[in-house]
Amino acid sequence: MRKLSGHREFLQKVEHGLWKVFDDAEALPAREDSRAFGAMIESRIRSSWKSLCSEAGAKTAPDSGRRAIYDVALEYDGKFFGFDIKTKDLDNERYSDGGVCSVHNLLRFLANSKGIFVVVEFSHRKAPSDRGRRRLEHICVVPFHVLPKETYRIENLGTGQLRLEHGIFSIYDNIEWGRSIFDFFDFFTEKAVEHYEKVGRDAAGRAAGMKRFRENGYIKF
Repeated sequence: MRKLSGHREFLQKVEHGLWKVFDDAEALPAREDSRAFGAMIESRIRSSWKSLCSEAGAKTAPDSGRRAIYDVALEYDGKFFGFDIKTKDLDNERYSDGGVCSVHNLLRFLANSKGIFVVVEFSHRKAPSDRGRRRLEHICVVPFHVLPKETYRIENLGTGQLRLEHGIFSIYDNIEWGRSIFDFFDFFTEKAVEHYEKVGRDAAGRAAGMKRFRENGYIKF
């Protein structure tokens, strides 16, 4: 079974390297909205990724490309790690960007490519001095497959769009670091099946409603 094994220690090195990249964490420009702020974070990581990988003892992987489920990647201990960069606004109760990827793309990466998908969450809030600045509070670097089960949500888009119900820092103490990828597959595929079955029932109901609308002469929908 593919387990996390010693990779937790390695990911802690990556987390430490990310803090070094953001040594001005008390004075990050707020930017015009959360999307622009996230883009700034990602840009700074990309520009420092090669040196960060070197310091962590890893090999930089090629650029992710537009269709990949991750933003940056590396190779370590014979494994391919794809990192999805997210931001969490602590001044706002809702999760800033819980979108992840489609169910099918996730499973192709984990099962077919044998990759390790990692969520990197930067949580931030308004700096005490304000002046249009944000203070970086936490950086969490966690493999996607070890998150608490209640964190995963599937929405009815395409083959099923994955979202995270909670910010990573808020559920950090409940992370199941010892969970294997196959343990993840066991419960996640069941969750996906339940989602698809519900979508099928809903679609059948909508089709039946459309038929009744037609049969009743389009009087009332």
